[in-house]
Amino acid sequence: MGAGLVVISPQLPAALAEMKAKLKLDFPLLHDFGSAYAARLGIAMTVPGDLAAIYAKFGIDLPVANGDGAWRLPVPSRWIVDGAGIVRDVFDDPDYTVRPEPAETVAKLRAIV
Repeated sequence: MGAGLVVISPQLPAALAEMKAKLKLDFPLLHDFGSAYAARLGIAMTVPGDLAAIYAKFGIDLPVANGDGAWRLPVPSRWIVDGAGIVRDVFDDPDYTVRPEPAETVAKLRAIV
């Protein structure tokens, strides 16, 4: 269909490169320092203190992992943007366990091709 996939994450470039190699990913993983791009899109969120405490119990230190000193993350999102740069569809949900099914994404792509 001529579509491509890009992942944008606040994780440090070295961690993204490691994940790309480990999982043998063949699409770009881009670094969004401080979730600045996510903020411009209106999808950056500060992790509440109680959730940060839970993350810490699991050894997750976002300020270190992201290299920006902040407890910020983008809301998990899927954006479909056409070749002219027009946003055709957005799916986001602050609950990281809620994600669109790949088949749904393919159906959305077929609808705009």
